[in-house]
Amino acid sequence: MVRDANIPLWIGNIVGISGTCFAVFLIYAAPTFTSVLIRFILYLISMACLIFFPHCLAHFVVGSLMGVHFKHYSLSRSGIARLGIPIISDLASRLPLLSIKIDRVSFSTLSGRARVAMFASGALCSMSLPFVSVVWSLDELPVSFSFVLLMICLGNVLFEIYYSPKSGDFSRIKLEKNSLRL
Repeated sequence: MVRDANIPLWIGNIVGISGTCFAVFLIYAAPTFTSVLIRFILYLISMACLIFFPHCLAHFVVGSLMGVHFKHYSLSRSGIARLGIPIISDLASRLPLLSIKIDRVSFSTLSGRARVAMFASGALCSMSLPFVSVVWSLDELPVSFSFVLLMICLGNVLFEIYYSPKSGDFSRIKLEKNSLRL
């Protein structure tokens, strides 16, 4: 099991920005390779990066715009581990997950809509950005390979729709709903 490790905000933001830039680099680099398999793998890695790295950045940017102050980033255990899904939960319990810790005092001053926007931003970002890789792959891969990437993206969306209300960002919205002033 991964233990929480506090990471300064500026380092966490650099990690998020760097990982996102790496994903964009892979998208632009993929067409330079002649091997279809290598191009496919590069698009696949870029999708994974676009699921993981911009997630906390979205929370940080949207939250900051709404007036949230953040304490630090943290490497901790994924909420997926609590779902009890064979293999996936076990793997999630072993891999570190970058998360961002909010300052509850500043958070308590937000309107309900601002809270929803801050929490939803990460999940929506992780669900939508990987489709950029799929769109860029359409001119560079055979249709069947782009279709596989599309199916992976749709699987990611379906998983997020299942996972998030149970243990992810959308579950945090549900926890806050008693104090939301929508």
